[in-house]
Amino acid sequence: MTTQIKTISPFSTVEHYQKIVYELVCFSLISFFNFFFSQLVQLSKEPQNEQEVANIEGNIAILRNHVEQIIEKRIEALPSNDIGDNEFEEEWIVLAWGLLTCLSRLPNEIVDREITQSFNHLLVRLVNIARPMRIPKVCAEAKQWWNQFHELYNSSLHYLHGLYSQLDNPNCNIEIKMRAYFTRQLQPCLSAFRRACAENAPGFHSDLRKAQVTKLSNQEKMQDEDSREIKRHYTSIAYTLGLLAVRIQGFRYECQTCSQNTYATPDTLWQLLNEVFITYEHVMNDALMCNEPINSPIMVTNNLFTFTCHTLCRTLIYRSFDIQIVSEETAFAIQNEIIQCRSGSSTPREPRVFPSAALIAMKPTTGVKRNNATANQKGTGGNTAHKKSDVNSQEYVTIPPTFSENANAWQTTYPHLLCTTRQKDAVLLDSRAGTTGKRPLFYFYIRAKTWSPTGDYIYVRTLSLPFTISTRRNQDCQVQRMNSSYTATCFWMYGTCSINELLLNWNEKPLTWTQFKNLTRRYFMVNGEVTRTMEESDYALLEDKMHCEQCGDDSSELDEENEEDCISFKNILCSHLRFDTDTLQMRFSVWRGFLEILQIFQDPKAAVKVLWEHNLMHGFLDTQTVVNLLMPRHNCMVVRLTFVLSGSVCVSYRNLCGEIIHLEPLELKKLQAKSILEYISDIAETAKVDYLLTNNLDYMPVSSVISKYFPVDDVKRVRGVASNVTDKGPLNHVTHVKFTPLRVAVVACREQTPRPSPRPSESHDIIPTSSASDLFAAPELPRKFDQHQNQNNDPLLSMMLPSSSSATSSPTATTPTMMTPGPMDQSFEIQLEALMKHYGKTPQEVCEIVSFAARPNPTLVPPTTTLRSPTLAPHHNTSFEDLMEDLTNPNSDYMPSLDFSHTNHFLRV
Repeated sequence: MTTQIKTISPFSTVEHYQKIVYELVCFSLISFFNFFFSQLVQLSKEPQNEQEVANIEGNIAILRNHVEQIIEKRIEALPSNDIGDNEFEEEWIVLAWGLLTCLSRLPNEIVDREITQSFNHLLVRLVNIARPMRIPKVCAEAKQWWNQFHELYNSSLHYLHGLYSQLDNPNCNIEIKMRAYFTRQLQPCLSAFRRACAENAPGFHSDLRKAQVTKLSNQEKMQDEDSREIKRHYTSIAYTLGLLAVRIQGFRYECQTCSQNTYATPDTLWQLLNEVFITYEHVMNDALMCNEPINSPIMVTNNLFTFTCHTLCRTLIYRSFDIQIVSEETAFAIQNEIIQCRSGSSTPREPRVFPSAALIAMKPTTGVKRNNATANQKGTGGNTAHKKSDVNSQEYVTIPPTFSENANAWQTTYPHLLCTTRQKDAVLLDSRAGTTGKRPLFYFYIRAKTWSPTGDYIYVRTLSLPFTISTRRNQDCQVQRMNSSYTATCFWMYGTCSINELLLNWNEKPLTWTQFKNLTRRYFMVNGEVTRTMEESDYALLEDKMHCEQCGDDSSELDEENEEDCISFKNILCSHLRFDTDTLQMRFSVWRGFLEILQIFQDPKAAVKVLWEHNLMHGFLDTQTVVNLLMPRHNCMVVRLTFVLSGSVCVSYRNLCGEIIHLEPLELKKLQAKSILEYISDIAETAKVDYLLTNNLDYMPVSSVISKYFPVDDVKRVRGVASNVTDKGPLNHVTHVKFTPLRVAVVACREQTPRPSPRPSESHDIIPTSSASDLFAAPELPRKFDQHQNQNNDPLLSMMLPSSSSATSSPTATTPTMMTPGPMDQSFEIQLEALMKHYGKTPQEVCEIVSFAARPNPTLVPPTTTLRSPTLAPHHNTSFEDLMEDLTNPNSDYMPSLDFSHTNHFLRV
C-alpha cells in the first residue's frame, strides 16, 4: 500500500526560502537538511510507483536549489576576519556534515546526476576556506593519545595527498595503496582519536553535571555559559573529523569520475569514508544534555511537568526522542554502555533495552483537559494532577524534535509529561533504605534517534539528574513523614555531590558539623527564599542533639585528624527530638523540624519571611537565652524560631511587672489563619508591650512594625453603609449608617491568681452581704474625694469614681488593694500604666523610683493609722515619688502578693 506524497508548492517554497536566504539564518539550513533526509528516505523505500518517485525527486530538486543558495551565501561570509574561530567552526561543521549526510543517503539511481556534482563542489570550497585545526582542551589522561593522533593525522593527510597525485597515472594500482592507507594510516589515527575522546569526555560531563547540580540546588536556570565548554569540545571533535571526512569524500568523488584510473573500487572508497563516519557516531553517542528536573528533584505522581533536552553539537539532526524512567542501578549499566560505545567497544546503532522503574505518560498538548489542571511551565499554575483515565501509561514515551531558535539547533521540548503508577515488578526500595531511610532514586533515560552520515540511524543517549517519585496522598501523616525522607534523600545526594560523569553516587560517608551547617544554611536560603541565612548561634541548640542510641555515632568513620563531630544521613532522620504535654506526645527528626520551619517561611499568609528578612525575628534560641535577653529590658518582646511542635514561631515578652511570659508556639496552621504580624499587634495591645527586640538587639516600636509591614487602616476604619432596611419608611428611603468593624483578637489565657483576703483588723470596715449576687461586689467604703477632684479628666480616676447617683462623701479613703475582685476592677498593670502616662514617666524612671522608695529610711515615722495605702486621687501638691512610696513602703499595713510562678501562658482567640 502506498501513500500519496504531497508536493511542495514552488511559489510558496521559493518565497519562504528567499526570506531565509536574505536573512542568512543557519537554523533554516538545518531544517532543510532534516526535511531533505526524510525525502531521501521516502525515495529509497520499496515499492514505489512512478508518481511517488517523480514527486520526491521534484521536492529534492527544489530543496537542493535552496540549500545551494544558502551555502553559497554562507561560504562567502565565512572567510571574513570578523568571524572568530569558535563561530567559524560551528558554521563550518553544520555545512560540511549536512552535505556529507545528504550525499551518503542519495540512492544509487541518482548518484551520477547533477546533485552529486554540485554538493561535491561545495565540499571542495569548504575545504579551501577551512582554518587550521586547533589543539583542544585535553586532560592529562588524554594528552598522550591526542599527541599520537595528531602525528598520525598529519601523516594521513600527506598520504592522502599522494593518492590524489597518482589518479592521473593509468598504470598505478590505486586500490592496493588505498587498502594500505586504510590499515596503516587511517585506522590507527581514528583509534587514537577515539581513545583521546574517551579519556577527555568524562571531565567535561562531570563539569556540566556539577553546574547542573549547583543550579538545581540554588533553584536557578542553566545559562549558556554553563555548557559552553562541553559544546566547544564536541564542536572541535566534529570539526576535526569533518576536515578528514570532506577530504576523503573529495578523493572518493575524483576516483568515481576519473576515466583514466579504473582500479579504485566503490567498496574500498566507501570503506575509507565509512571508518570516519563510524568514529563520528561513537564520539557523538552522548552529545545530549538533559536539565531535568528543573524546579525540584521530587516528582509527584500524576503532576504535569515540562521536559526539555538539548543537543551539545549542532551537526546532530534528530528524528525522535524516547524518554524512559530507570532505577539507580539501571542508570549505572546505561552509563557503562555509553562509555564502551565512546571508546568503540559497542555500537550506538542498536543499544540495549533496559527495564523501566516507573511508568511515564504524555498528556496531549491539544484537546480537553480538566479546568484546574495546568502545566507548571513557568513556575505558576493550579492543580496539575490528572486522572489515570486521561492518559495512557507506558514504559517509555516518544517525543518529536523541535527547533530551538536560541541555540540554532535541534532539541526536544514537551510541556505535558507525568509520572504515573510504578511497576509491580520494579525494585523500588534500595537495600540501604531499611536502615538509613534512603528513598529510591530514578533517572530519565533519553534515547535520541539521529540521522547518521553512514545512511543509517544512531541513538544519542544521556541521563538526567537523579530524582525521587512521591505519592500524592500527602494528607496522611505517615506520608508526610515519608516526604521528609524524600527531601532528605535529595538533600544528601545533591549536598554531598559525589559526581561520576552522568551519575551522582550515593555517599554514605558522614558530614562534618561544619559541612552540615553550610549545607543546611544554603538549603534554608534557597527553599525559604530568603537572603538572610542562619547564624552560628542558631546551631548551638542542635549541636548536642544530633545523636542518640538508635541512630548511633559514626564519628569513627571520619579521619582521626578531624576533631569535629560527624553527622550521618541516619542522624538527621532519626526521631529523637521530643515535645510532650499532658495531651500530646510528639517525636520528630531534625530534618522534619527544618521542613516545618521552611513551610512556615514558604507560606505568604504567615508573613514570617518579612520579619526574618528585616532582622525583626531571632533564630533558634534556647529558653535561658531568651530570659537573659529580656531580664535587663522592660516592656519589650522577642520573636524567635523554635523546634517545639517540630517547627513553629514563639513569642516571649516581659510585662510591666517584670514577669517573663512565654506564649504558646505558633505552628503553621495558626499562622495560616492569622499572620505573625497580627499576633504581634494583638499581643502588644493586650499585654501592653510597646517594643520589639530585634535580632541586632535594638528596640523597635511595635507600632512602627505594624504600620510599616502590616497596614491595618483599611481593616479598622469605620465603613459607611447605605441601606433601605435599617430604618422605617418607604422602599426608596435610604439611610446611611456607620458600622465599626470587628476583628478577632488574641489574648493570653493566664491562670487566675487568688487574691489575699483582708486582715482580721480590717474586717470591721467591710460591710457583710448575704445576697449571692453581691458576693463579688466591691464594698461600699467611705471615700476621701468627690466628683470635683477629677479636674484633670484622668481616665483611670473616672473609672474609679462612683456614679453621681450613688456618690457619698466621707473622710475615710479606700484603696485598690482592699477591693475584692469585681467587674469594674482594674489590674495593677493597667493602673500603673495609667499613672505613668498621667505623670509622663518611663519604665526606667519607675524602676528607679521603686528601687529608691524600697530602701530602709530610719527617719521615716511609722504610720499611726491602722490602714494605710496609696490614694488614687493625689493632691495637687503630692508628687509621683510620694505616690510610689506609698505603693512600695514595706511598713504599710497591706502589700499585694505577686505570683511569678506561672510563666508559660497560652493564647486565646
